[in-house]
Amino acid sequence: MQDQFVPSFVWRHPTRVRFGVGSLKTLTSEVAAIVPDGTRVFLVVGRQSLRARGILQPILDSLRDYKVTVYDRVAPFPSPQAVDDATAECRSIEADIVVAIGGGSVMDLAKAVAILAVHEGSALAFAQGEIALVRKGLPFIAAPTTSGSSSEVTSGSALWDMDAKKHYGLGGPLMFPDTAIVDPELMMSMPSSLAAITGMDAFTSAFESYWSIRSQPISDALNLDVIRNFTANLERSTIQGDLESRAACAIASTMSGIAYSQSPPNACHAVGGPLTLFWDVQHGQAVGVTLCGFLERAAPAIRHKLPPLWEAMGVEDLTGATELITRIMRRCGLETTLTGLGLNESDLDTLVDETRWERVGSLPVSMGRDELRVMLAELF
Repeated sequence: MQDQFVPSFVWRHPTRVRFGVGSLKTLTSEVAAIVPDGTRVFLVVGRQSLRARGILQPILDSLRDYKVTVYDRVAPFPSPQAVDDATAECRSIEADIVVAIGGGSVMDLAKAVAILAVHEGSALAFAQGEIALVRKGLPFIAAPTTSGSSSEVTSGSALWDMDAKKHYGLGGPLMFPDTAIVDPELMMSMPSSLAAITGMDAFTSAFESYWSIRSQPISDALNLDVIRNFTANLERSTIQGDLESRAACAIASTMSGIAYSQSPPNACHAVGGPLTLFWDVQHGQAVGVTLCGFLERAAPAIRHKLPPLWEAMGVEDLTGATELITRIMRRCGLETTLTGLGLNESDLDTLVDETRWERVGSLPVSMGRDELRVMLAELF
């Protein structure tokens, strides 16, 4: 049997990260490093935010030597059909590079467009595994405007069919962005609720990645720093929204994505999906509400990893950790119970049935339907 303290693993993360206040100003040089002047840029942005904040026009001015098409028809929780529509437009202009500036939905859609622009077939067919990704897509640069999705450094896109109540993952190593530009100034206009929800997403992902059976020493080191950063800064980023705390959450979110590209989020996201699909719970809130419950179940199986975790959080034990997480969530205006999210106990069967059980398997302890039901019942 392999000793747990002598790990064997492979680490791969090809995305180049440029971080810093004002770093969005380097977008033109980053594009120029990949494609020559005069080429076609497919620029994916949100519907209103960049325009309203006066950010979009300076970006377009800086890219004046390129033929830029702005695509702003991105709704929250992008669907496979939305990806197909955007991909068709990207192909129609014969784009040479895809650039995304926005939140998780913008980056997820653009990332899918970049890879599907060089493949034949629908987004749904690829997401369902009917067709395989066989070649790298168009060059892709991502600049996040929120601190939580981490999509700027991950190799997948979350796609949603809200009508059919289905959640799909389109991903693989061919989908890593070429470059991530993480500029904390872009996060300064986030309302407090968005800072809380997106931050909770990355905060939760770091715990999931840390306790996962797929964790690695490098991901562990990154996740501990992510947890330390969010523990110290999520409340402040939400309530005060100053540049220092927003920057701390921005780098933590990017680090979380790098870590979980190797050791993915699991149980909290497995339950979070149906909470979003069936009860319209925002993603970060949906995954965060079960964090304490799953941490309590996972902790006994990772005893050797608990001291550095408690140190990162500034607590003494599991009780202190769950109390701290609960306090942070409440101060950030997030719900800590399923009741607070509009569920009642009669919804438990649906929630358990719709849980993504393949993701629960990454917990370091076995959990079946009965055990999950008991845990969820405690959240009422």
